[in-house]
Amino acid sequence: MQALDEWDVSESQKKQRITESLKGPASEAVRNLKLSKQDCTALDYLNVLQEVFGRTEKAAELVYQYEHTYQRKGEKMTEYMRRLDKILHQILLKKGAEPAEIDKIRIQQILRGAQPLDTVMLQLRTREGNREFKYLELIRAVREEEALLLEKSLREEKSSRRGEKVYVQPVRYNECSSDEDDPKETYEPEIDRQEQLTVYGEMQQTLKRVQEAQAELEQAHAHLHREILKVAEIQIEIQRSLSDMRTARVAVASDRWSSNETQRESAPMSSKERCFSCGELGHYQAQCTNRRPEGKRVEEFLKALEGLLSTSQVGNFREPR
Repeated sequence: MQALDEWDVSESQKKQRITESLKGPASEAVRNLKLSKQDCTALDYLNVLQEVFGRTEKAAELVYQYEHTYQRKGEKMTEYMRRLDKILHQILLKKGAEPAEIDKIRIQQILRGAQPLDTVMLQLRTREGNREFKYLELIRAVREEEALLLEKSLREEKSSRRGEKVYVQPVRYNECSSDEDDPKETYEPEIDRQEQLTVYGEMQQTLKRVQEAQAELEQAHAHLHREILKVAEIQIEIQRSLSDMRTARVAVASDRWSSNETQRESAPMSSKERCFSCGELGHYQAQCTNRRPEGKRVEEFLKALEGLLSTSQVGNFREPR
């Protein structure tokens, strides 16, 4: 639509060129517009194409989507700006913003939606007091910063492969620089043949030490494996000895128990049976036939008691002095 204002031709020529450039469904949409509206303009043609093939969101929805579009992790700033510009263009078509405010809206969203530690965003914040950038100035500044980051990463990658540290100074492109001035050749580290041989010798020595350490490690591993096998054999022998000791204890206990049982079985019945009435063996008191009468037993008890008392008196008698 902005091109229509800059197109220095008559209205009829604008409509004719737009119609000639359309095919298929787009041509049908313009034809249907002509049938419903007699005095169509070139702007009407573009509006109907936008309504038929454009986005259906309203301006407020597009503004909300634009303000909530953030830079992805690892995404370049130019790619993030390209995504923002697509939404911003739709906002313009929906009359959601004025063309004079586009640059301000763009830089505000870039500073707000970029990654917090993005290098390009930090450089944009510090450039010229964070002033408002025009589109051309903004895209030039972003591409310069991305070129510096790419150059620095390439330098660091080369220095890490060569085993040395290279300090890279920032290189900025200006209008006077040409394609013949290659910054890679300007800052290429100079390493002569002697330095290359020295580095190669150090690498060979390091490789030799690594191989020796690996051989020692393998020997230690083999020795440790043998010791583990010995410990396992000793453990098996100990378990066998414990098992034999348990078997021997069980056998001894079994022999003792069997011998005791045999002795008990072989003992005569007479030694087991004793009468407490007559004092003889072979029967119990309930089966005793030699029971003495109670009176006789009392007499015998009294006689025994008298004999005991007489014995004690004789033992305690003392002669007169």
